[in-house]
Amino acid sequence: MKLKKLTKIRAFTLVEMMIAIAIAFTILGVTLTSSIALEKSFNSVDNYFATHMQQIRIVDYLARDVRRGFSVTSSLDKQTVTVKIPRYIIQAADSDATPSTIGTPRSPRLAISSGDYNINYGTATNQISTVLYQISGSSILRTEDGVVTTIASSTDNLIPETVDVELANTEYTTTAITFKPISVADRNGTVVYSTAYLRNRRRSL
Repeated sequence: MKLKKLTKIRAFTLVEMMIAIAIAFTILGVTLTSSIALEKSFNSVDNYFATHMQQIRIVDYLARDVRRGFSVTSSLDKQTVTVKIPRYIIQAADSDATPSTIGTPRSPRLAISSGDYNINYGTATNQISTVLYQISGSSILRTEDGVVTTIASSTDNLIPETVDVELANTEYTTTAITFKPISVADRNGTVVYSTAYLRNRRRSL
């Protein structure tokens, strides 16, 4: 008669099971927390660079108009900018238009007033365009002779501040544009500065 050798069955004790479950939940919690933090970080970075690109677009638009402008004025709160721009190309409705000159560049003239030299492309109302930059909700709009173009749109307002400075022999505008990132409340680290000189110099219109 052979006796069967009993095989001992081993298993985790209740304490070991509780420790294992606690470790597993800790690892899972760390993993979930890290993934959520990384997702928020990626969203913040994506928002920052997307809004920064809009800053650059505003600077490009505004600097282009200022360089072409006769004059630049900004509101007291520095949130609205108005630029007077000559119409360099002769249009059919212009007072100086002829069949042969329509679509051709308008010739500049040097205007001297009280010893102040300015480049003049025409003083008639239909020879000057008015460009207005203003904030509307979360967008920045550019309006030229009634035609509205949205040049920036953001969940955080892009705030332009433009200051017009007149010197003895030239004139320029300094613009600072900031926005509020979704990650922090401080705007100071998001400022983009731009300086543009008025090619035609300021004059009274």
